[in-house]
Amino acid sequence: MLFSLSHGAFRIEPLNVIKILANQVYSINPSWSTEDELILLQVRLPRIILVVLVGANLAVSGTILQAIFKNPLVSPFILGISSGASLGASIVIVFFNFYSFYILQLSAFTFSIIAVLIVLLITRICNSQNTTILVLAGVVTSSFFQAIVSLLQYFSESDKLQSIVYWNFGSFTNASWNSVLQVVPFTIIGIMILFLNSWRINVLSLGDEESTALGLNTQRYRFGIIVIVSLLTSTATAVTGPIGWVGLIIPHIVRMTVGSNKYFVILGSIGLGSAFMLLVDFFARTTFNFELPVGIVTSIIGVPFFIFILYRTNNQI
Repeated sequence: MLFSLSHGAFRIEPLNVIKILANQVYSINPSWSTEDELILLQVRLPRIILVVLVGANLAVSGTILQAIFKNPLVSPFILGISSGASLGASIVIVFFNFYSFYILQLSAFTFSIIAVLIVLLITRICNSQNTTILVLAGVVTSSFFQAIVSLLQYFSESDKLQSIVYWNFGSFTNASWNSVLQVVPFTIIGIMILFLNSWRINVLSLGDEESTALGLNTQRYRFGIIVIVSLLTSTATAVTGPIGWVGLIIPHIVRMTVGSNKYFVILGSIGLGSAFMLLVDFFARTTFNFELPVGIVTSIIGVPFFIFILYRTNNQI
């Protein structure tokens, strides 16, 4: 975080970063420029905090989904949650002339739940426990929702078309203190609920028969956890647009490091997800003379990693 706060199109000395932040708590004789303080506090700091929140948000969501579905290929992006949230947000952008974050977030959350229900319905209709069916159902649902988003773009007015296209890239360009305040309560409360229920998630990851034998209502808890994950994902999507693959990449790396106990995997996902998103955001805003959307960078990284995961799980699907 300190490195990201210091570096960018306008460099701020790391010592000055520490002094400016400390000055918000204890009064210090300023030895930095007004420009340094303005850029750090009003532009870079809210963006970095938002990056950390979204990174932790998406990584934990992927960790939980892979656990409760016992499938290493599942993530909010693959399962259709991100596409559902994108459709919900796009509908608000197109049909509402004036809207607040909470309307956007409510619509994104509603359609993300619909996406998950469609995936589960397809899996039940096929009457299969095969993990491939779950992934394929997610791919089909995502494609369907993306097709509707494309249809909305085709019939939208030019200004709304531009808003939808840019928003669907996934970016932190419009980060502000207002967006941070909007994301903080949902992210902290959602992750805290999942963390406190990590033992239940451990039980659910054993399978339905084992969970029921241990006295857990598998259907109720699984649906409740899916609702929390959808809320987390839709909150992040409503602010930044869809950012894929984070929920697929990070859980695998964390599990290889700390094992499969969800108590530690959730903690590891918070840290590594935040660090990964900071690294991607730093690359996106400093590599070229212009800023790349973060969603594009994560997709470039995520696709080869997904192929690697397919290769590793070849004997299981």
